[in-house]
Amino acid sequence: MEQALLFAWGNFVKLFFLFCPFFVLNMFLSLTEGADRVRKRDVAVRVTYVVAVVGAIAYFFGNGFLALFGLDLEGFRIGSGILLMIMAQGLALGHETPTASDRPRNVADIVVVPLGIPIIMGPACVSPIIIIGAEAIKSPEMGWPTVIFGFVGFLLAMIALGAILFFADALEKMFGKKVIRIFSKVSGVILMAMAAQMIAKGFFAYLDASAVGQKILGALAS
Repeated sequence: MEQALLFAWGNFVKLFFLFCPFFVLNMFLSLTEGADRVRKRDVAVRVTYVVAVVGAIAYFFGNGFLALFGLDLEGFRIGSGILLMIMAQGLALGHETPTASDRPRNVADIVVVPLGIPIIMGPACVSPIIIIGAEAIKSPEMGWPTVIFGFVGFLLAMIALGAILFFADALEKMFGKKVIRIFSKVSGVILMAMAAQMIAKGFFAYLDASAVGQKILGALAS
């Protein structure tokens, strides 16, 4: 039980930052500008459902996706880390805010595209979810209760993001758009650190598993 709870907590923290909540909040405020509070909150609830469905598919069926295309988990980890690094760099250095011409006439049209996909559940976010789910399912040390608890961690992160969007107007009044953008840049730095860890973990796992890597590690040890 303790291992399951720790796994759930770890997933909650990692996935909450992977969702880039302050960047998403800034985009949400820009895309829904001019809409009344009721419509904004309706969009927030509906996009939370979209994220839940996409995340559940990635978490539980990601391992099958990797097997279908013959992809190695560690290779996929390295690729995902590089993709996350690129996204985090853009987030930390600045990003474009949607203009009036980018906003749809009906604010409900942004629920799936672009807010649900790819702003929240883009490749850089879906890929780590696939890795977390695949590792949990394939690990002999983790049973299905731990896998389910891990998904609960994802759900809690998703609910936290949904709450931020639901109370977007209040948060904008409290902090202002400039402060929200600063928080967004800081979260980009955190994501860069997470991406570096993913790349390093995948690289050293490859070294441990390959004959060439064993020779390199042996030469370094001597």
